[in-house]
Amino acid sequence: MRVIISDDHPVVLMGLKAALQSYGDRFSIIGEASNGRELASLLSREPCDLLITDFSMPGDQPSEDGLSMLAGIRENYPKLSILVLTMLRNPALVQGMLAIGVGGVVDKMAMTRELILAIDVICAGRIYLSERTRKQIEETVIANNEPGSISPREAEVVRFLAQGLTVSEIARRTGRSVKTVSQQKRDAMRKLGLDGDKQLYDYARSNGLF
Repeated sequence: MRVIISDDHPVVLMGLKAALQSYGDRFSIIGEASNGRELASLLSREPCDLLITDFSMPGDQPSEDGLSMLAGIRENYPKLSILVLTMLRNPALVQGMLAIGVGGVVDKMAMTRELILAIDVICAGRIYLSERTRKQIEETVIANNEPGSISPREAEVVRFLAQGLTVSEIARRTGRSVKTVSQQKRDAMRKLGLDGDKQLYDYARSNGLF
C-alpha cells in the first residue's frame, strides 16, 4: 500500500513512520510532508492509496490547513483514502471532517493502539473513529437540540480566533467573506453563551479546539 504521511511535528512524523515500517513491506511510505503546501505538491506528484495527515497545519493559503485543506484534497483526489490523526477533540470539527469525506479520525494519543485497525477499516470502505471521539460524537447527537451545539464551520472560526487570528485573516484562510466569518463568530458566541474573547479562548481550550 502506497502511503503519504503529513504532520507539522517532526516527532509525530518519525513515530508514524516507525509504526508503519514495523509491519514490514505491507506499507510503502512514498512521501512525507510537514505543511499543507508540501502535502499538496506531494499529492500532485506521487499517486498513493492512503493519506495519513494531521488536521492542524497552519499555512498562508486557505487550502493548507483544517477543513479547507481536507475539502481540497477530497475534491482533487475523490478515491483517496484519508485518515486524520489529531489532538483535537471537538465533535463539531470531527463531524465536519466526516462530511467532507474523511475515512477515519484517530486520536494521536491512541495512535499506536488504533492505527492499523483504522487503516483496515477505512480501506474496507467504512468509517473509523477513535473510541473517545466516537463517544463525544454520540453525546453531541443526543444533545444536538440543546444550547451549545455549534456547526463545524462555526467551530473552525472559534478555533482560529482562539489562535489569535483576526476575522479578516480567518476570512482569507477559509475563503469566506469577512461578513460571513463575523456572522459565524456571533452565532457561535450566542449559542455558547459567551460574552467576550477571553471566554471564547477558555471554551476553545477546554473543548479540544486547539
